[in-house]
Amino acid sequence: MTFISRSVAALCLLTTAALAFAQADYPNRPIKIIVPYAAGGGADQVTRLIGQRLSERLKQSIVVENRGGGSNTIGMNVVAKAAPDGYTLGLTTPTFLMTRAMVKNHPYDPIKDFSAVAMFGDAPLFLAVPAVLPVKNLKEFIQYGKTHAGELNWASGGTASTQGLAGLMFSSMAGIKTVQIQYKGSSQGLADLLGGSIQFMFNPMPSIIQHAKSGKLKILGVASTERLALHPEIQVIGELVPGFHATGWFGLVAPAGTPKEVVERLNREIGEIVRSTETRNAMIESGLEPRVMSPADFARLMTTDYAKYAKIFAEEGVKPE
Repeated sequence: MTFISRSVAALCLLTTAALAFAQADYPNRPIKIIVPYAAGGGADQVTRLIGQRLSERLKQSIVVENRGGGSNTIGMNVVAKAAPDGYTLGLTTPTFLMTRAMVKNHPYDPIKDFSAVAMFGDAPLFLAVPAVLPVKNLKEFIQYGKTHAGELNWASGGTASTQGLAGLMFSSMAGIKTVQIQYKGSSQGLADLLGGSIQFMFNPMPSIIQHAKSGKLKILGVASTERLALHPEIQVIGELVPGFHATGWFGLVAPAGTPKEVVERLNREIGEIVRSTETRNAMIESGLEPRVMSPADFARLMTTDYAKYAKIFAEEGVKPE
């Protein structure tokens, strides 16, 4: 072996050893979680819950940073371009997988440019209306929509969002003409819903339950396949609108190339958090269904959903804007 080849081999060994040490020492500085939504919404709330618990287990600070706008692309582009070292993560929902079919000059590939880290919950979407709207239940609301064609405004995070997909499908399947009002984050749409300028909205339970309990909003239905154990009084929308179903999920991803050991460590810790009685109860109370997946299973889910959403948008003739 020549001197040069010996030097290269030694350098490779040193680099490998350094990487192994860095992974074993992980985390040794604060971890940032990018939430591609405005502060205060359901995605932000559940991320902060998981982040707090993760900070306690890792004994390291977890910084949640809100970067809304661009149908998730502004915040998730930051994640895609971050160093693949486990110190920058991104909060994902189905919107993350929809935007490539919706946004021109999309800045990243949602499958190839990220590593799946952990799923932590499903989020059934609930149909909420202002308390002042003169309807008492889902049947009356659908009838109201038919007699007030074109007068119902509804909030979404854009067509490339679970809210947008749910609103479009509901309006079409229920046979009512509505107007979509797009917001950068669900908290802004929720504010207008509370103010009465928006007549309905699909959203996960965490951000609307407190307003429903205070009497400011009415929850008319849930877009799940069956009634929820914690809220059996809420009607399944599919009971009146056959075939309607729309739920979201929450998970974390890291930049592609993040070491497998780091991903597995994070997945293990988050799995333990979600399985804990305290976290499970907090999630269920807020309308979320706790859910744990391995990185491989989460990656398969994202790949499958990505293809499904692309097919739906193609069939609907939706073009990137």
